[in-house]
This record gives sequence, structure tokens and C-alpha cells, in this order.
Amino acid sequence: MYKPEDLKNLTIKPRINDIDLDVLQRYYELFLNPFIYEYNVEDQRRNINVSLRFDKENFCHLLGIESIAKYAVPLKELHNYKGNDGWNYIKKTNLRFKDLKKLNKKSFKNIKAKFVYFYLLPYIIEKPIAVQFQNENVNPPTKIDCDILFYTKNENAIIHLGIKKDKELGYYIPKTFFIEKVKEDGVDIYIENQKKINVSKRDRIILI
Repeated sequence: MYKPEDLKNLTIKPRINDIDLDVLQRYYELFLNPFIYEYNVEDQRRNINVSLRFDKENFCHLLGIESIAKYAVPLKELHNYKGNDGWNYIKKTNLRFKDLKKLNKKSFKNIKAKFVYFYLLPYIIEKPIAVQFQNENVNPPTKIDCDILFYTKNENAIIHLGIKKDKELGYYIPKTFFIEKVKEDGVDIYIENQKKINVSKRDRIILI
């Protein structure tokens, strides 16, 4: 079983049996949550400043944990699989992959790639390749909701991280994380018709 620190040094994706939910949570806690990432985004003749934070309440959503628990647990217990409550529940109960499989084996299998490729998030945000995302430019249509889509290719997959500015918080948060297999024609429908933008990391600030 890998330790969180081990994931930071991987050059190939881990096997699902070599990681678990607590490892990914600790990885997030060490390498994503403590920082504010500052970027310059070149948009035509303007420069836009972007501040991105990975709050604890975003963790379950990024991994799709709520989607596994939905319809598998009583509605009054669903809060334990999302937001801050989900973060704390994983800590308190030592929730594991095997527990999620018991809840919904099919859903777990459908999003297993998120767990396997999660280790790449710090790399994606260090040197981002990005597009300005508009869901109406995707065919077939998608419900993905983000302002900017970071992406990278790894082995036979394209890993996407969508970020969006939260009006109440005043900074960007991770809104979606998903994996697509590389098709024979090499076309990624989420990137193909989007406007490419230049994003450069300006700083990484440690939260006090």
C-alpha cells in the first residue's frame, strides 16, 4: 500500500489495490489543501488573476463519492458522503474503498479511474494546459460546469480538472475531475472546440 508521500513520486499510475481512500485524503491534505495557487491567465489583450484553493469540502465531490452513496444510503445519511461532513466522516469512520464498493459496486467501477489518476492533480496545476470552457461547445451536450478546464495526457487517458470562481468565496474552486480514454482519432470532445488560453502559475501561497 502506498503512502501519500509515495504518490507524489510516481511516474506511472498506481493500481487500485495499492491505494485507498485514506491515502488519497491524506495526499489532498498534504499537497493541495494547504495552498492558494495564483495564476496569470492571458485572455486576448487582458491578464486575469486567478486564485485557486482546494478546500476540504471539495474532496468528496472531486472523487464522486456522493454519486456512489446516492440511492444506496438513506437520504438523511447522504450528507456523510459530501462536503465538509463527508471529509469528517471519512476521517472518523476510516471509510475505505471496500465500503464504497458495498454501497454501489457499479458506480464504484465507473469512477475508479478518478481514484487511480488522483495523484496527478498537483502536477496538472503546477504547469497547466488549459482552455476556456463553455459546455455548449461540447457535442454531445454536457452538464459540466466550469470556467477553465485544465488537462493533461497520461498513458492512454486524458485527465481533466475544471475550476470555477465561487462568487461567495471570491476565489476559484475545483468543480469537476474526470478521465477520458484517448480515442483512436485523438479527439477530446471537451477540449476540441474550446478556446485555448495561456495559464501560468505565479505563486503558491501557504495558508496560515
